[in-house]
Amino acid sequence: MFNKLLSDLRTPWALASLGGKLYRNAQYLTAVVEVDEKAMTRWLPSGIKLATPARADLFCAYFPENVYTDAYHEAGLFVHVKAGRGYGIFCPWMILDDDRAMIIGRELLGYPKKLGEIAWDDNGRRIVAKASRRGSSLIEMEAKLGEVLHDAPPILGLPHRNVTGNLGLSLPREVRFTPKEHPIEVRRVDMQLRFNGNANDPLHEMGLGKVVEARLHRVDLSAGLIPPLQIPRVSNPLFLLRQFNPRVL
Repeated sequence: MFNKLLSDLRTPWALASLGGKLYRNAQYLTAVVEVDEKAMTRWLPSGIKLATPARADLFCAYFPENVYTDAYHEAGLFVHVKAGRGYGIFCPWMILDDDRAMIIGRELLGYPKKLGEIAWDDNGRRIVAKASRRGSSLIEMEAKLGEVLHDAPPILGLPHRNVTGNLGLSLPREVRFTPKEHPIEVRRVDMQLRFNGNANDPLHEMGLGKVVEARLHRVDLSAGLIPPLQIPRVSNPLFLLRQFNPRVL
């Protein structure tokens, strides 16, 4: 029995890559946008509050090398929320084009990942990224690379406050974790951004406003010292059911 247990744990233990890099040269093309607090409140679970000023990172990303699967792409929204004395991120929406990364992100980390289509064209001076799903264009980014930034904030190495649980009548669980981010290079970009939404991918209802800053982050990523913690929340038991469209459909 003990040998069987070791055999069962061998793969997840190897994928955890403890002490090693999970992602190498992860590339996040991100627009920091203003957020209308009243509009965004609907998408936040009770007890999670917007940081000040109200901001969010709308991004498209390319992951050329990782320990889980082949190269893949992603698009999503990181809302800046209060976490201790600083700020962290909460993710209300995300799509990607790899099923393994989708399952790991949903099951382990509480990201509301769904399959979509992301195009990424990088010629070294300009990046064009487009995210769509089921025939609907959702995000279009055209970015001209600018100067290197030496004091940029992290894009992913922040306290996460995701939410997971059953879609029925049950208490949601808050998933807390903080990845380790190892910056390679961050560049300012001159970005043209367009985004749309629909009933199942409602970016247009989340109060996203004008672009404050746009950057390209190139980073390596590794696991934090503490594994993801799932903490039961005394929260609205219907929260996940209310989020059925952006999380599932």
